[in-house]
Amino acid sequence: MNNLQGIRALLPACYQVPWDLGNLAEPEEVRLGVGRPLRVLGGGREAELWPAATQTQVAETLQRACRHSAYAHLETLRQGYITLEGGHRIGVCGFGVVQDGQVQTIREPTSLAIRVARAVPGCAETLLSQLRENTLLLGPPGAGKTTLLRDAVRLLSDRRRRRVGLADERGEVSAATAAGAMLPVGQRTDVLVGVPKAEAVMMLLRTMGPEWIALDEITAPADIEALERAAYCGVKLLATAHGDGLEDLYRRPLYRRLLDAGIFAQAALLQPDKTYALQTLVGAEASGGRRYEHITKEESP
Repeated sequence: MNNLQGIRALLPACYQVPWDLGNLAEPEEVRLGVGRPLRVLGGGREAELWPAATQTQVAETLQRACRHSAYAHLETLRQGYITLEGGHRIGVCGFGVVQDGQVQTIREPTSLAIRVARAVPGCAETLLSQLRENTLLLGPPGAGKTTLLRDAVRLLSDRRRRRVGLADERGEVSAATAAGAMLPVGQRTDVLVGVPKAEAVMMLLRTMGPEWIALDEITAPADIEALERAAYCGVKLLATAHGDGLEDLYRRPLYRRLLDAGIFAQAALLQPDKTYALQTLVGAEASGGRRYEHITKEESP
């Protein structure tokens, strides 16, 4: 699926006309909701495309995304999303079906948030020289953490010639299929898709002999426990976390534990202007003012 072209093919016919996005050059997210216009977001800008969507149109869009087999995506729908070919992710809201305290699926979808996966080769070039110790990529949603992680994994694998184990639970980093990764993550990278992150880290550690382990979105205590065990085994770590800065992380028990554990030696704090500040977390004073570009213009195919 080719980025926006493939995503547009899923949408209702009324949105198949040429889009007037004004100054919005590179769409990052497409949102479809009942009673709302289609919204296209990117670079801090937003464009609206009318008419407003109906519930039937939202439901049919999700059916097309599932290839008319919601059952095949049942496990991720229980968690509120599905992943498309190419690594694009659709967040789903609507009416949850709960049985015995467990979410079974989402019926009558009312809104979809489609995150556009794209590779930006070279965006981690500056970061690569700093990747000597365990590194946390920290930023708010939409800051470019997954894009930066993907290219850093590629460079560690191809440029540094390191064995990398990628715990890609949702398939968003690699867009891997049985034919291999559809997005560039490096020739020496072993990808584990569809396995919960904590379990994937341990599986990679036991079976693939990685020199680095990478994962997207630390979200649970089990993730931290697995990272601690990997660090004790001498494997280097590269991971992302949602947050507006270190102070924001310290206010939340899960991430405070992550920082207090001393697993990561440094954090790349992603900024809204697509730069990052590298900050030391262990063994030295915060480095503060150093800033490095991390997102460049996407290379032409």
